[in-house]
Amino acid sequence: MERKSPFFEAYYEGYSREDLKPDRIDWLVFLASTYILELDASKDFARMAAVLPEDEPRSRSLKQRILSVAQDETRHAGYLYEALQRRLPQAQVDALVDEWRTRKVKALLAMTLDLLQKGSKSRSLVTDGAPVESEVDLPVAA
Repeated sequence: MERKSPFFEAYYEGYSREDLKPDRIDWLVFLASTYILELDASKDFARMAAVLPEDEPRSRSLKQRILSVAQDETRHAGYLYEALQRRLPQAQVDALVDEWRTRKVKALLAMTLDLLQKGSKSRSLVTDGAPVESEVDLPVAA
């Protein structure tokens, strides 16, 4: 039996797995939902980097790599937002972004509630089979 992420289940509430397949997904759903995730990821990576000290070479190097990821996420979010602006009037872009922002807040609450109810038996944001931190090789800055 496949485990479902309470976060993504709530985030994409009302959409079936079929609706979200690449050959069927509504481009506006893809653009707006992914925009919110990319934008927030950029801010999360920047916050993570901000707590790393710069007085030690390894921490400074890691901080720079994390900031690079944050910049990539910001750029991705910008592309997605621009694509929304090319397809819709600004008022509709704003409404769609607000809708997906609200969905994300509800999804975070659903995930938190699930975590509180299950205690230490919490689920991951990712599905089984996805690499975990220890399985991902980060490039080393020269």
